[in-house]
Amino acid sequence: MFEKLKGNIMFTKLLQRPDIDKAYAMVEPTDSWYKTITTVHNSLKEIQKSAHEIIEITSNDNLKLKGVYYPSDKASNVTVICVHGYTSHAEREWAFPGLFYLSLGYNVLIPYQRAHGLSEGKFISLGALEHKDMLNWVKKVNELNPDDSIFIHGLSMGGGIALDLADKEMKNVKGIIADAPSVSIKKMFENIANEVFKKDSEKIASHAIERFEKEFGVDANDFERVDIVSNSKYPILLSAGSKENLEELFTSIKNVNPKDTEIIILPGCDHGNGMYKQTELYQNVITNFVNKVI
Repeated sequence: MFEKLKGNIMFTKLLQRPDIDKAYAMVEPTDSWYKTITTVHNSLKEIQKSAHEIIEITSNDNLKLKGVYYPSDKASNVTVICVHGYTSHAEREWAFPGLFYLSLGYNVLIPYQRAHGLSEGKFISLGALEHKDMLNWVKKVNELNPDDSIFIHGLSMGGGIALDLADKEMKNVKGIIADAPSVSIKKMFENIANEVFKKDSEKIASHAIERFEKEFGVDANDFERVDIVSNSKYPILLSAGSKENLEELFTSIKNVNPKDTEIIILPGCDHGNGMYKQTELYQNVITNFVNKVI
């Protein structure tokens, strides 16, 4: 009883536009994330000292989407598009890795996904529409830097969006980096329904997925990232913290794309903090991946 109502409530609560100022909000010094969050805030202040501008695209469904573009002050021939995660503050999430990419002489683009921050939109679609937005950001980069090699680097939901692009033809895109990617929209609904509702969770998830498919005009089955990667047109680097237990999943992805998939598991790291806790290892792996690809 009431499963459909609960499914609709679940959809709305999960996917409505978030207050991104809560993302990476400062924590107390006793918090285990204090050092990481401090680095996030310091990095944002530092990267904003570099030359940058707000650029804009229009989505296929006529939303104004904005991103922050940091051109390299060196003679660059690489642009990295940084794809942020669920309910995240794009610039805070990507300031620290953005500084790293700028240090290599790469251009950096940090888009705000639909329904986040500077960009329009009522609902997050977990990649169902965002991956189409990213295709338009790729076109924008090709307008700005027509001779650049492009890399797409996503974290969490952004990592899933990056994997959604693996089978798409994209001019000048050379590789994809996916940190702790979400790999199934359906599985996400099912897992959350089970955690929140326990009883009748399968029916509730089914109704939430039905609303999702109707709202966005998609089939959730089309966003099983292992299936998408089986037809990948690009080398892929997969990264996660050892505490996330994603090794089995990453092995499944590598099995369907054995030639062009690399995996790095960052010791002692949780979801999304590997770039802070294992910085040298993480940056060396990325540098080697990019250099090998181009």
